[in-house]
This record gives sequence, structure tokens and C-alpha cells, in this order.
Amino acid sequence: IASSYFEPNRIAKIFLGIAMALVEIKVILDFMCPWSFIGLRSMQLARERYASQLNFAVEFVPFEYDAPGKYPPEGTDWSEYCNSFGPTKAKFLLEEKLPRAFAIGKELGIEFRLDRRIVHTVDVNTALLVAQRHHVAERFAELTLAAHFEQLEDPNDTKALASRLEALNVAPDELMEALKDPEKEARNWERTQEVRPSLRSGVPQFEIRCGGADLCAEAVGGPTSPTYFEELVFSSPRYFEEIFEKCLSRPEL
Repeated sequence: IASSYFEPNRIAKIFLGIAMALVEIKVILDFMCPWSFIGLRSMQLARERYASQLNFAVEFVPFEYDAPGKYPPEGTDWSEYCNSFGPTKAKFLLEEKLPRAFAIGKELGIEFRLDRRIVHTVDVNTALLVAQRHHVAERFAELTLAAHFEQLEDPNDTKALASRLEALNVAPDELMEALKDPEKEARNWERTQEVRPSLRSGVPQFEIRCGGADLCAEAVGGPTSPTYFEELVFSSPRYFEEIFEKCLSRPEL
């Protein structure tokens, strides 16, 4: 796994001979999806409780739900996007699903704004992969999601991406080189198409392993189910805490 999170005390624990199970977390994330932000925050809060008991390695796979060309360069207003699905689904999204997401986000310290714009995510996905090569993908993803959903930043803003990576000790030149790649759009869509068949329902998708099978695979329901996120996955640190408890109960590797 290309780790984007390195538990700070891990070297000290290894030096002291403290053996702990390795928890490998794979996150399939869409920068346009509010549930991706909610899921990431929930996982982080749960992980804090187990930082002294488990080692964590996190890998990110950027995902883009919509096909290239759906959105204009300036993006599409979030409300307009919801209304594009017709009156019945628009009512569900605007009056039920999004308010529910906003309320859950608020409990986690996230202040969502409906006046953000939905855009394609080729450049920010490219930047995430650059960050992952330097083991700072999680912090990059967290900062970028917050800047977009809470501060209305265009997630593909080159200057903002370069500045964020530079603050994480990644040379801006590496990002610029990656953004010049004429195949970046094709690769972005190919990656999405490769990942799509493995999705159990939608994004975000978390796969958590402690030397064996994916402990999230037993999750049921889907992201359009009224109680899916509230009662089962991603929206609460409790979901991840229960999985991390299972990792603690496994024989040490």
C-alpha cells in the first residue's frame, strides 16, 4: 500500500519492540461527494482512539462519478445539479438527503455550503496521486475537501493545489509536470472505470484489512437508503471504532 498516513509514534513503538497489528485502509474518494468528506472525518476521529494500539496505513483511490464533458469549465450550481434529475429525485436530494448530510457534517465539525459548484476533478485527482507518492495524501484530501465544501474553493485551482502541496513539502514543479500530461483526462476516466465494478454501492468506499478479508464488506444498503449513512456506515466514528476493535482482537502479526 502507498501509505498516505504514517502514525507518528510507529517508529518509537517498533524501536521499543511493541508489536501492533497493521490496519490497511483503502479509501475510494470523490472530491465532489459530501459523504466522502463525512466518511474521511469519521474515520479520522475513530482512528485517534486507537493510535496507541494499532498501526495504520491509508491508500486513496480518486474517483470521478460523472463522465468527462458533463460540466462546463465554471462548474454547475449544486441546486441546479440536483434539479437536473427531475422533480422527484430533486425533492429527495434537496429536502432530505442533503439536509441530512449537512446535519451529520455539522456534528463532525463540517460546515457544508449549498452554494458550491460541481466540477470535474481531473486536476485535483492528479494532485492527490502526487501527494500520495509523498505520503501526504490524507492531509491533502482533508484540506482540499474543507476548502471546497466550506470555503467554496475550486478544487482544480492550480495555485491552490500547488500551495497546499508545497505546505506539505511537495515541490510544486512535480504537480505542474503531472498537470501537463496530455493523457491525464483519459487516465482519470480509465481509473474510474476500473474501480466502478468493485464498488459495493457508491462512494466513498472504505476497505479495511488487518491481514485478511475486507472488514467493511459485510456492510449492507446503499447511499440512497434513508438510514444507510446515519445508522450503518461512514457518518459516525462508531462504525470505524467497531472495525478497529475487530483488528485489536486479531492475533498479532
